[in-house]
Amino acid sequence: MMNNVPFTLIMHIDADAFFASVEQGFNPLLRNRPVVVGGKENQRGVVHTASYEARAFGISTGMPLYRAKALCPQCVFLKGDYEHYRAVSQTMQEIYLNYTPQVEFTSLDDAYLDLSGALHLYPSPQWVGRQIQQEVLRRTGVGVSVGTGSSKMIARIASGLDKPRGLRCIEPGRERDFLQSLAVDMLPGVGRRSKEKLTDLGIFTVGQLAALPRLILEQLFGRNGQKLWDLANGIDSRVVEAQHIPRHISRETSLEEDTGDVKLVLATLQYLTERIAAKLREMQLQAGSISVKIGYSDFTRHHKSRRLPYPCSESQELYRAAGVLFDELHLRRVRIRHIGLQVEDIEPAGYQGTLFDEVQKEEALNTAVDELRGRFGFMSIMPADTLELKNRYRMDRHGYILHNPALTR
Repeated sequence: MMNNVPFTLIMHIDADAFFASVEQGFNPLLRNRPVVVGGKENQRGVVHTASYEARAFGISTGMPLYRAKALCPQCVFLKGDYEHYRAVSQTMQEIYLNYTPQVEFTSLDDAYLDLSGALHLYPSPQWVGRQIQQEVLRRTGVGVSVGTGSSKMIARIASGLDKPRGLRCIEPGRERDFLQSLAVDMLPGVGRRSKEKLTDLGIFTVGQLAALPRLILEQLFGRNGQKLWDLANGIDSRVVEAQHIPRHISRETSLEEDTGDVKLVLATLQYLTERIAAKLREMQLQAGSISVKIGYSDFTRHHKSRRLPYPCSESQELYRAAGVLFDELHLRRVRIRHIGLQVEDIEPAGYQGTLFDEVQKEEALNTAVDELRGRFGFMSIMPADTLELKNRYRMDRHGYILHNPALTR
């Protein structure tokens, strides 16, 4: 491949059995042994990640732990260590950024790199892929699989074909040939139900799907039919979005009148939490720590911080943590004039739903809430406790009009 190429070249990198691989890389005694991350074998719960040695026994993600134990009694069961995984992920991110600044981190173990403007610096895409694989393995003990292509979709599919530690590069112009014989559920968005519907029509491969008239797919799948037809024909215009991740996000306000009404203070705190949670989800981020700040009428300020049990962007989880901090502040017998909330240790979202079941249960609700607010305004759905503010502040579809709000980034 020529170095001075005018086309788009995207690389997708996906860690192989990430959580289990991190554990094996950290502890040599676990290498070449079946490892399951998700909980102890005598606990209720499911497998979150299985090493490739464990997968050889038929263990898969989502399987109950007791079932995994029955399939492989000698398997090592671990609860998982988020802080350890996060540190390894940060090292991997540093490595990727050495090759191009155009990196989109979609989860702890998953990233897209746009090499279009940097490929002239390197011998070939294959060379870049091998270099990254070797450096990640040397520094973290984790294997990664790499795929390259002219779009995100092609690169992602390519990275998953030769796991573990695979490297597949799809030449520009060969996209349709590459997709032709793949199973139809290799395409993003084709889940179990979609596959069943296509199977009923005798559609088993991407090539067969691509040959269908666009109108038929639109009739079968509605507005998603157009997207599905494009993907089957190798059309994917999504770009790699190099995301700036803020160090912190905060929301704070001075009250219109100093108050000793704890209910009002808590209602304001919950409203600020809703704003921060919505911003995190809008940016597809999650926060790992939270702090609460209270300012008194004598202009003294107190604050408390704590790490969250796991990173999240769920408003009720954030508010529960904020409420604990508020209680720990032990309010003085002085009126309150200022309330602030801040989240830190911010990172891309996208993985915690598989590691922490309680977050996964909230995802559908959060999506519904965000969609309603997008259509009808932020105030279309709010926690009941924030109604305390209704008698204090004016509001519009975008929210309460707070006195002297400070909406910092």
